[in-house]
Amino acid sequence: MIEIIPAIIPKNLEDLEEKMSSVRKLVPLVQVDVLDGSLVPARSWPYQSSSKPDTFFEHIVKEQEGFPFWQELEFEAHLMVREPERIISDWIAAGATRIIVQLEGVSDFQKLFDVVDGKVPLGVALALDTPIEKLTPIVEKIEAIQCMGWNFKELGHQGRPFDERTFDTIRRLRELYPTVILSVDGGVNLENAPKLIEAGVSRLVVGSAIFASDNPTETIKTFQNL
Repeated sequence: MIEIIPAIIPKNLEDLEEKMSSVRKLVPLVQVDVLDGSLVPARSWPYQSSSKPDTFFEHIVKEQEGFPFWQELEFEAHLMVREPERIISDWIAAGATRIIVQLEGVSDFQKLFDVVDGKVPLGVALALDTPIEKLTPIVEKIEAIQCMGWNFKELGHQGRPFDERTFDTIRRLRELYPTVILSVDGGVNLENAPKLIEAGVSRLVVGSAIFASDNPTETIKTFQNL
């Protein structure tokens, strides 16, 4: 069965809690998109107000508070930021079970690898208009590749139309890297999901198709039965 990962771009802590609560009995894992305005203009919790995280997240990092639903639901963090090594340690401390960095925001992968130091599995996401050849020098040191269904300038939002070129990119990535965990994120819906699975993805990362649907529970179950 294909793995379905609900994707959350939290506007604030309450938004994160509400969305995690709505899926916590249906999936074991969600992906939290982290945007601090440094790579793309959009922002998300806990950087919704500034480049400094809010107080509650700081308490999570210091283990004075727990990440929402930490006893019931795991999360991975998709760091859509510039120089993600600045904040990776905080997200590992917060409990992320995997870190996914946006390739376009990384200037020094060795520095990134040194910070992660095997503490959690590492994945790399790349925008549709980024050449996949940029993965070549690093692919042996990462566990997962996440293909975005949009160009770089479109990142940081949900609900945009899916770009059909994604199918070919997925096929090429699967041919090049037959054993890697391969995810797709951006514009995934019930109509294109079967073709994405056929193209070779291991995981579907789904945002608005779940959370903007009339019945998120039934939508997730339908995805899981593909």
